Amino acid sequence: MNFRSFLALAFAITLSLNDTFGQVTENPKVDEQSAPYVKIRRVELTDEYTIIHLRFVDKGSGIPQQPQGIPFRFNPKQGMGQGSSQIWLDPETRLYKPGEIEKKFKFIKAENIPTNSTKKVSLGDTVNFVAYFERLSPGIEEFDFYEGRSSQGTQSWNFYGIQIKNPLKKQPQKAEQASAKAKAPVKKPATEPAIPKNEPQKEENTNESGVAVFRGTVYNAKTKQPIAAEIRYVENGDSLQIKSSSGKYKIGLDPSEKYDFRVTAKGFYSTSYNISPADSIGKATFSRDFYLNPLAVGETITMPNIYFETSKFALLPESYGELDRLADMMKENKNIRIRIEGHTDNVGDFDKNLELSRKRAESVQAYLVEKGIESNRIEAKGYGATRPLSQGSAEERRKNRRVEFVITEA
Repeated sequence: MNFRSFLALAFAITLSLNDTFGQVTENPKVDEQSAPYVKIRRVELTDEYTIIHLRFVDKGSGIPQQPQGIPFRFNPKQGMGQGSSQIWLDPETRLYKPGEIEKKFKFIKAENIPTNSTKKVSLGDTVNFVAYFERLSPGIEEFDFYEGRSSQGTQSWNFYGIQIKNPLKKQPQKAEQASAKAKAPVKKPATEPAIPKNEPQKEENTNESGVAVFRGTVYNAKTKQPIAAEIRYVENGDSLQIKSSSGKYKIGLDPSEKYDFRVTAKGFYSTSYNISPADSIGKATFSRDFYLNPLAVGETITMPNIYFETSKFALLPESYGELDRLADMMKENKNIRIRIEGHTDNVGDFDKNLELSRKRAESVQAYLVEKGIESNRIEAKGYGATRPLSQGSAEERRKNRRVEFVITEA
């Protein structure tokens, strides 16, 4: 065998090994993860498995917080003495293609971490372990690693946007040539009507996995740039939170639950959002971007969820959540002073509208004082219909009926 033949044979063997043993991605890029002390070190694809090598390091600081992310749960100091913890891998862990959670790849087995018991770890310990899953379909080069939602006494984590090498398999050239040479199908005579097939269509259940995905990005409303943020919510009685340094978030939801989300960021006014996955049958992914206003002097911030009795200034209970959030912001930022501004549309008597808008602003002021905010930090003014947002249709003019606050000192 000459040298050229030897090189050709070696190259063929290498290709064969790649086809047989798949791809290996060292230290893959991960878009979002909640805990810096857990890393995905390597993802290996074989003919049979997706093999994920992970490392857990108990650094102590930060662990008792409520992290979300990776495939195993962490239970801090559960009867193990000061400075010790327990970890294990939930066998319900699965892999998903982002945005297509019906494409799931099940957990098979694990090495060096238990799945039906717990493993004790002490401060400073390092645990290297391996998780085996069904083989990702060729062409899926980004996937999510979803362990589940936190429950009482435990903390669960997930990885989102794990990027690996997993190209589509190339079709044999001979097969392509054979397909090209295939004869065109014989057409039936035009006089012969086509007989429709009444085969029942298979209905896809996008919530087959029992998980809905809520995703998006948190932005600075002024600069339109992503900002580090925190999203808090309650599920099955547990208070949970997601921290994102990039502003991007992705949360697995129980489709049967209703959720109230609160989005916060340091130096910005928080907002809230309600969602009920069950209201959108068959929809498995929900997208929502949030734009938070910076807490800076001169900023005018509209409060969208303030409601009054019709043509009166008495606050309705539906307003309390929004007002409590404003009160919390002022308690956290002792130097901030605000001016509450009431506005109406131009329907009705001008003077009465002006008085109504002032009294509504004063109702908001009184509520905040009841919540412990010093009265000298809150000014109240009514502008009636003098500062409209829209002059369009009746529906558009409804936007003029609003309550805002302006930051006067910070």
